[in-house]
Amino acid sequence: MAICIVCGKESDSCLCEACKEKTDIKQLSIDIINYKPESGDNPLWDNIAREMNYSSNFMNIVFAITSDIKSPEKEYLRIICMARNGANIPKASRPWLYEIYTSLFSENSNNPNALSEEEKNRVDGILLGALFMDYRYTEADEIAGRLLEKNELPWQVYYNLVDFFSKTRRYDEASESIEIAEKLYGSKSYIISNFSKLKEQNDKYRNAETDGKKEYMPNPKENRDEVKQIYIDFLASIGIEIEMSVSDKSGRKSRYPVPIPKDQYPEPKEIREADFDSFVAFDLETTGFSTSIDSIIEIGAIKVVDGHIVETAEFTFQELVKPFKRSVKQEVTDVTGITKEDVKDAREMWEVTPDFLRFVGNSVLLGFNNMKFDSKFLVRAGRYSQIKIENPHFDVKRYAAGLSDELGINAKDISLSILADKLGIENPRAHRALSDAITTAKVYIKLKEKYGDAVDNSLDDILGDIDEW
Repeated sequence: MAICIVCGKESDSCLCEACKEKTDIKQLSIDIINYKPESGDNPLWDNIAREMNYSSNFMNIVFAITSDIKSPEKEYLRIICMARNGANIPKASRPWLYEIYTSLFSENSNNPNALSEEEKNRVDGILLGALFMDYRYTEADEIAGRLLEKNELPWQVYYNLVDFFSKTRRYDEASESIEIAEKLYGSKSYIISNFSKLKEQNDKYRNAETDGKKEYMPNPKENRDEVKQIYIDFLASIGIEIEMSVSDKSGRKSRYPVPIPKDQYPEPKEIREADFDSFVAFDLETTGFSTSIDSIIEIGAIKVVDGHIVETAEFTFQELVKPFKRSVKQEVTDVTGITKEDVKDAREMWEVTPDFLRFVGNSVLLGFNNMKFDSKFLVRAGRYSQIKIENPHFDVKRYAAGLSDELGINAKDISLSILADKLGIENPRAHRALSDAITTAKVYIKLKEKYGDAVDNSLDDILGDIDEW
């Protein structure tokens, strides 16, 4: 006979029929996963755990009590159980995760057993770890990019993001994920201790060159040469050349300049009043929406003097940029028309940025949604170029949102294309940097002519949720 884990009475299984009827099995499963044997918090469970060969096996009761739960809730609870509320599942279970993964996300949204957004993120975090440990770096990178677009992820997800970025030599990205996790979970010491270890790991790999050591390289027990080549090829696809990134006794140096530390670099200085007629309108095309890990692939700008737009070489700037530690994916090509081949031999961002900033001079940097997007990419470019960008920034999207009533547009729905159509402005090459920059300049000038510098700053909180290239 077994003992019911709810009431403690003898039963044919670990959950008697009476308790099965009245118990929330999902919550019970979560409680079991979070239970610490011999903690004293649940004397009944402590007694049951002591009777097992290993008290940690108590958690496996989840597999028994979830047998009647419907999908995908059942699979989710079993995945979390296998991860033991941590970041990763055992190697032997990874093929099963890959097999069922799609079904977890394809359920009908009306299904009462459908996963919540937080649960989906949790599964994605575990999938990221599995793919990374199975050396499926490109797939892992796609999952990482998707996760970074979310807010307030579970700590286990940040753990795998940090580990992945650190071991693929993107140390700034790893540091940023650590900072976010510390802000969200700083009150929980057991979580922060995990991230302290990751921070030490990240610093160790980052400083390996200075210390005369080598950076991370996978070292599997089998197929070492094959796995190492996969790793090298992946890093090459995001712009990191292994043979150039590690110092050795021959004196080879990193191909990347040392950036100005983030805490020593000024935040973009925003101005709100549309009281100027001379400025530089700029736009960036990038490898994606994440200002933490994506990269600039094109800079376009036009210099406007006293409200006059002249589209000549003297007043325009346009250059493709080799992406920094990222690759140009097909969906980016579909939107922008920019291909991997186009940027393969382009100059690096720290080579292009000084020329761009010389073109800008002391002018106001005017963009569309730039305070949430383009200007943040410029900060990174400035850091690696060793140039502090002190120019004031003006966001046309915020300006237009303050005029949404006059324009008859919902502030949340404002986009460059909607504004251009509303104002009768053509954009012949939308989603190319120079054309978007010129369109942004024309939108600003037209808005200023019609409405002046009035803007409702109270609308800030509802702006910028939808970024565009």
